[in-house]
Amino acid sequence: MQQVFIELYNYGPAWAKCSESERTDFAKKVIEAVKGLKSAGVDVVAYGMNSPKTDRRAPYDFFCVYRVPNAEFQREFERQIAASGWYDYFEQVNVSGDAKDFEAMLLGNAKMVRPVSS
Repeated sequence: MQQVFIELYNYGPAWAKCSESERTDFAKKVIEAVKGLKSAGVDVVAYGMNSPKTDRRAPYDFFCVYRVPNAEFQREFERQIAASGWYDYFEQVNVSGDAKDFEAMLLGNAKMVRPVSS
């Protein structure tokens, strides 16, 4: 089943300590990796900045949203993010799961259905 993966992140202290040239080199590597994701069937929905005017704003300044083919691909994607060194530079939390029908999700909320570990 198709998965949705959302990254929420802030700059970390190590990122600020890098020179602009080092940050640019790292960003270019990530750009190439993201382009490769597209050819692997990942829909890169959006990269953006979390608006300071967002109601009940999450305490993260940036976001990325992807649709990935399946849960197995998702786990590998997560491993590749860790291996890239991304977490050395950014404070991040992730959200992921099966893309569901909104009505079924809301009715499941009414029944207090929770995610199960698979």
